[in-house]
Amino acid sequence: MKKMSLEDQEYLKWLTRIESRAIIPLKWAIFFISLFVWFWSTQFTLPAVEIFIIFLLYAMFNVAQSYFFLANRVTIQQVRSFCYLSYLIDIAFITILIYLDATRYYGRNVQSDFYILYFLMILRGFALFRRSRQAILMSILISGLFILSIWFRETSFDFIRQRDFALKFALIWMVSLMSWFIVEMINSQKMELLRIRESMLRSEQFASLGQMAAGVAHEINNPISIISAYADYLMRNTSKDDPRHEDYETMHKEAQRCAKIVSQLLNFANPNARQIIRQDLAKMNEEVLGFVFHDKKDSTVQIEKDIEDNLPEILCDPIQIKQALLNIYINARQAMEKAEEKKIHVQLRRLHSNQEMLNLIIRDSGSGIKKTDIGLIFEPFYTTRKDGTGLGLSITRRIIEGHSGKIEIRNAVPCGAEVDIALPIHTDGA
Repeated sequence: MKKMSLEDQEYLKWLTRIESRAIIPLKWAIFFISLFVWFWSTQFTLPAVEIFIIFLLYAMFNVAQSYFFLANRVTIQQVRSFCYLSYLIDIAFITILIYLDATRYYGRNVQSDFYILYFLMILRGFALFRRSRQAILMSILISGLFILSIWFRETSFDFIRQRDFALKFALIWMVSLMSWFIVEMINSQKMELLRIRESMLRSEQFASLGQMAAGVAHEINNPISIISAYADYLMRNTSKDDPRHEDYETMHKEAQRCAKIVSQLLNFANPNARQIIRQDLAKMNEEVLGFVFHDKKDSTVQIEKDIEDNLPEILCDPIQIKQALLNIYINARQAMEKAEEKKIHVQLRRLHSNQEMLNLIIRDSGSGIKKTDIGLIFEPFYTTRKDGTGLGLSITRRIIEGHSGKIEIRNAVPCGAEVDIALPIHTDGA
C-alpha cells in the first residue's frame, strides 16, 4: 500500500474528527428540522408514500454513518470515500426535498425554504475538498440542481426572470465566494503549519541520526579501514590467477562500500558548517555536469542547455551545492543506463512566480519514477538500487532547504524524471 504523506495523514485525521463531531450532528439536525418543517407546513397530516420513503432512507443512511464513524469502524484510508458519498447523498436529499415540497404542497411555486440547506452543503464542500476548484465545481452543481428542481415543476425557464429566484441564486453564489475566500486563508495557514511540523520532524530525525552516526563512525570506521587495508594488501600480493584473488578483491570492494555508507551517513546527519559566499549557479552546474558526463562511456549522452543570460549570483556554500547537484546528475546517469536515447536537458532562469529566485530544472530520459516510489524518494535509506544507500536525495534536499530553497522531483513527459530546484538570488542588501 502506498505510504501517505504527513499532509495526507493530517488531512484525513482532521476529516474524521470533523465528520464525527460536526457533520453527523448536522445531518441529524437537517433530518429532524426538515421533518418538523414538513409536518408543520402540512398541518401535521400524514405524508405521502414517496415523502415517507425519502425521509426513511435518509434516516437509515444517517444511522449507518453514525455507527461507522462513532464506533471507529472506518479506516483512515476509507474516510475520504465515506465523506464523498455522504456529501452527495445530502445534496440529493435536499434537492428532492425542494422539488417535492413545492410540487405537492405549494403547487407551481418557486417558494421553498429548504433551499437554505444548500448553503450548508456549500460550506461543507469547501471544508471537504482540498482544492478550491473542486468545491467551486460542487457549487456549480448545486446551482444547477437548484435550477433543475424548479424547471421540472415549471417546464419552462420563465422563473429565471422572477425576483425571488434571482435573489436565492445570488445568495447561493455569495455564500460560495465567501466560503472560498475563508477556506483559502485557512488552507494557506494550515499548509504553513504542516511545513513547519515536517521541518521539525526532519530536524528530530537528523538529531537522532547524528547521535547514531557518531557511534557508528567511532565503532566501525577503524575496523573497516583495517579490513580494507589488509584486503588491498592481500589482493596486491596475490597473483590474478590465484582463486583467492577474486575473494580479496570482493572483500576490498565491500569494505570500501561500507566506508562510503558511513561517510554519507555522517554527511547526512552532521553536515559541515557552511561557508556562504557569492557564486554563479550556472558555472557550478557546468562544472558538475562536465565531471559526471566527461568520460567516454557517457559520450552518447546528449546535453541540452537552456540558460538565461546575465543571471544574478546566489549566496551559498559552493561545496554543498555542488554535492547536491552531483547526487542529482549521478541519479540521472544511473536512470538512463538502459535507455535507448540518453538525454539531459538543463534549464536555468529566474522563477516566473518569484523573480527573487533562480529556477534550475534538470530532466533526464531515463525510466522515470514509479508512482509507489514518488512520495518516498527523499526518505533516508530508501533506495530502489541494490548498491544504493538511500541517502543521496535526502542529503540533497537538506542542502537545498538549508539554503532557503525548494526542491521537487516528478516524472517528466514523455519519459524520465524532472528535478525542479529554486534557490534565492543574492541581493545587495543580503
